[in-house]
Amino acid sequence: MNETTGSSFWANMLASMPEAPPASTATMKVNHDNVLAAAKIIQTQIDALTDTFRHHGQALFVEPTADDPVSQDAAAAWNFRLVEADDSYAARIQDYMESLKKLITQLKESAKTYGFSEQDIEASFGGVVVD
Repeated sequence: MNETTGSSFWANMLASMPEAPPASTATMKVNHDNVLAAAKIIQTQIDALTDTFRHHGQALFVEPTADDPVSQDAAAAWNFRLVEADDSYAARIQDYMESLKKLITQLKESAKTYGFSEQDIEASFGGVVVD
């Protein structure tokens, strides 16, 4: 059975993410022949991550195992680290998705520089206008 909830699912998901969003100095070599394909691949990743986070993000919250103070405090600490802190795992997921969206914007601008029209760019995404 393929589990898509709980800690095992999120451990695997988080393991596939970089420790921090890609630095602005990261480079990707694109040219006229691959710029639209590269943008489509990145957009597909954004869509998959967004969908996963929307459907399974609540699984990051930890419920106290009992009504005692230790269980309550432990759950609160886990929730802070997983979801509520500025550098929480949820925030890192969202930062990563934002960095991918910025990359899409850069790839669209590159495509325009290579002479592709808005219609060409839209068609490469299956007719969907991408922000």
